[in-house]
Amino acid sequence: MNRISGRAVTLASVAERAGVSKITASRALRQGSLVAEATRQRVMTAVADLSYSPNLLARGLAQNRTATLGVVVLELDNPFFALMLSGIQAVAAKRGFLVVVGESSREEEEERRYVLQFQQLRIGGIIVSPFMKRLDHLVAARAGGTPVVVMARRWKEGDYVAADDRKGGWLVAQHLLIRGHRRIGLVRRRDPNHTPIRARVLGFRKTLAAAGIQVPEEWDLQLEGGLIEDGMKAADQILRMAEQPSALFVTSDRMALGVVYRLMEQGIMVPQDVAIVGYNGIPYAESARVPLTTVAIPMQRLGEESAEIIFSRLDGAAPDWPRQVLLPPELVIRASCP
Repeated sequence: MNRISGRAVTLASVAERAGVSKITASRALRQGSLVAEATRQRVMTAVADLSYSPNLLARGLAQNRTATLGVVVLELDNPFFALMLSGIQAVAAKRGFLVVVGESSREEEEERRYVLQFQQLRIGGIIVSPFMKRLDHLVAARAGGTPVVVMARRWKEGDYVAADDRKGGWLVAQHLLIRGHRRIGLVRRRDPNHTPIRARVLGFRKTLAAAGIQVPEEWDLQLEGGLIEDGMKAADQILRMAEQPSALFVTSDRMALGVVYRLMEQGIMVPQDVAIVGYNGIPYAESARVPLTTVAIPMQRLGEESAEIIFSRLDGAAPDWPRQVLLPPELVIRASCP
């Protein structure tokens, strides 16, 4: 504990040195609070002079919450979530909040455990990219006074920030149709809980149907996972087909990279023989063996907007009704489907 002349250095000590009230000193230390810049500088000078370090635990007990955001994502090794976490961290740091991250690994019980532990830790707010459809644990956390935002999924009853995946599917179909493709296949993860994939496929199919095109059942490939190796398995199935599609929509970039790798390994040229469009816009899609055409989701903005909603709730500035934000995706055209 920092001490001056045998006394513990407290917020009151900082306020006295800066010549302001304790409330003003507290506000000056909270980035984002409305305090005149000259006043903030006097407080920060007093903090440096006195080597003051705020007691976050005591502050959390007094406010019945800590200056911490809890985040639960499906996979920590997925660049899709890494950029979202970067966005959350950027906003939280400006407000002086720490970010604690948990990985559910697509396990329902793990997700529920993290949400419960975050509540027990009196965390300031919770952001979740949920695995399952049932979100009663999030409803319970919100009812207990903890702001909750669902990220990269939709939540009918509460706050969420998601991408407009139905529009994303439309973008893919439109691009393939404009390029003259009519023999079009689909590669996706078999996951009934993955509502974004369902929305992508819905937008994609409806757009093709309007042009009089259906995806044949044998060209609708569903894999258990969504990794590069799963894309390679999908490509193996395509290689065994008597008739192959001229273009594929692969509903995640990681799977798309696996498809491209295996097809080219076996002498199928991309895009000359089969054009490939991925989805998500992960960073290394651009530097692949064949740079990947993809629908890019604004991943960092998803994280930033989610954190901003949490802070608007903590500040009491948000409306009572749910804040529900849909961010537009963008088609990025590269060599795999120029």
